[in-house]
Amino acid sequence: MQAVSFTPGQAEAHPDFVAALVQASASYSIVASQDIVDVRGIKLWAKGLPVSATLQQRLLERKLRTPIESCLVAEDGVTPFYLHHALGQLLAQGSGLSRALQPHALLLDKLIKQIPLHPVAQLLLTTALATRPGAVEHAVQAMALAGAMAQSQTTPMDVRLAMMGGLLHDIGETYVQPQYLDGERPRDVVGHKHLMVHPRMGQLLLEGTTDYPALLCRAIGEHHERLNGSGYPARLSGDAVSPLGALLSAVETVLVQQHHSEAPLTSGSFALRVISGEYPERYSSIAFNMARDAREALPASTTIPSERLRAIHGALMLAEQTALELKNAHLSAPGAAVATLAQQRTARLRMAWNSLGVWDIRPELLTDADRFEMTCACNELEQRLYELERECMLLAEPLGAAERQSLAPLWAGLDLPPA
Repeated sequence: MQAVSFTPGQAEAHPDFVAALVQASASYSIVASQDIVDVRGIKLWAKGLPVSATLQQRLLERKLRTPIESCLVAEDGVTPFYLHHALGQLLAQGSGLSRALQPHALLLDKLIKQIPLHPVAQLLLTTALATRPGAVEHAVQAMALAGAMAQSQTTPMDVRLAMMGGLLHDIGETYVQPQYLDGERPRDVVGHKHLMVHPRMGQLLLEGTTDYPALLCRAIGEHHERLNGSGYPARLSGDAVSPLGALLSAVETVLVQQHHSEAPLTSGSFALRVISGEYPERYSSIAFNMARDAREALPASTTIPSERLRAIHGALMLAEQTALELKNAHLSAPGAAVATLAQQRTARLRMAWNSLGVWDIRPELLTDADRFEMTCACNELEQRLYELERECMLLAEPLGAAERQSLAPLWAGLDLPPA
């Protein structure tokens, strides 16, 4: 995908972002807040003129003296008033999430009025509202959940920073081609690469065009990292992940379930706990208590995902054995590192499998909660296998063709068919 610069003097407009801007300008008032000038000093667009297809063409032909994000302003769309209204709607929904947020409602309502909405942030959120409204709904949910999860651990100032992180965590998605968003997880490495870049893009955007704190910008770049190194884009681990970044990662994991589960908070809480060491225990505990207090009704089910469970178990055993065999093969140090990673990760996944503790119970003795947990386990373990497959393939890309061929059975065994 095309790189983008947010540095004054060498700024290049991103074509996907510019296309989204033009689309958004049909619904909202987006105008130039200053003259838009190229690197040679030639004026491309005058202050006060609205965004149009003519501007789009000029932007794609020239490099700018100032990033385009800093040259435009959204006069309506996602304003502070909009955010306050959206939070009120979320709290009044009656959903499991809104019930979990109720104990924190007064503080959230107070602090949202204090959130500084930088013009660049408003511009990108407004663009998302016009082109992908579900992304703004997700941002408001993340803002509220991050604030609620931070409340018991930090000061009001830190809670406000957590809310800002939740609101802005996916702002880099504006620079990802639409076909890689809001759909099924990408089945090829190219699609996965496009999706992986958005945390870093968001971080660079905020660092280069706003006066937001460095701590916030860093956390935006970390919101898909995990403490055990299995996240992206930088595969950070341990203390290399900031506390705010770890919080945003936990929030993202919980909210992923909002459109994929009949009891999303319960599923999200399970996702934080199923693999030891991925998330800080305090956030797993907070999410567990919030899910319990939300009193979500678990779906009544008489079925057990037995075939999926057997497929997952078989893939884990095969991948672990293949990785052990490859470690003893004649691989380069980077190739052996891929095999070692797969062996360690699959062993940890198998431990998680064994620790669930319901596999030997007769089906007729399982409760609805047991069956729901088994379904959650299937979903989460399948997701981890998918992530490990993509991670191994990406790490193997710099290797020679022969060595990649030797390692291919590793990720081939991790590739489960869709449920």
